Amino acid sequence: MALENQRYGRNKSTLVNKTFLESGEYRRKFDNATDNPFVNKTLYDCSKRALKHRSGTVFEDMYWINYNTGKILLSVEDSIEERAIVYTDKIKNIIKDNKNIITLHTHPSSMPPSCSDLNSCFNNEYKIGFVACHNGKIFGYTSNELINEKLYSMYIESFIKDGYEELEAQLNTLIKLSQSYDIKIWEVEYYG
Repeated sequence: MALENQRYGRNKSTLVNKTFLESGEYRRKFDNATDNPFVNKTLYDCSKRALKHRSGTVFEDMYWINYNTGKILLSVEDSIEERAIVYTDKIKNIIKDNKNIITLHTHPSSMPPSCSDLNSCFNNEYKIGFVACHNGKIFGYTSNELINEKLYSMYIESFIKDGYEELEAQLNTLIKLSQSYDIKIWEVEYYG
């Protein structure tokens, strides 16, 4: 029954504001996401498609995009793992055979990139990763170093214990980790 409710978008906490997705404000967020306008257009199109598709669910969609051309190399739009994308052999082979990949995936909980996202970016040598959140925020990230998952969890627990909400705890953890690890995380915004 829970899976059936997910299919029909009945999870109110993960509903997407589809009017905002169609707005110029949302589109302009992608204008300077990268220095390649073809990639920026693809990121915008994929973000809109994925968020509309996954509105009201806890499932994610993901796209692998060629940084040079803006062409979609691969997509996963049928994941049934909650809040995760499972890397199949097909995905691994395409990643292995292509360099200069940019990824975009959704986060139903509207959280910034996770430790797993950063480590996947590093392990697969992605140029940049993007997270399209159900609340309309977009985060970009790069990782040139493997993050210790236990340390990541310890920082989050410490911030929550200090009274921070989960979003603030994750953002503070990412800021703290970026001081000692070669990672970058930023919110993608339009600056007129």
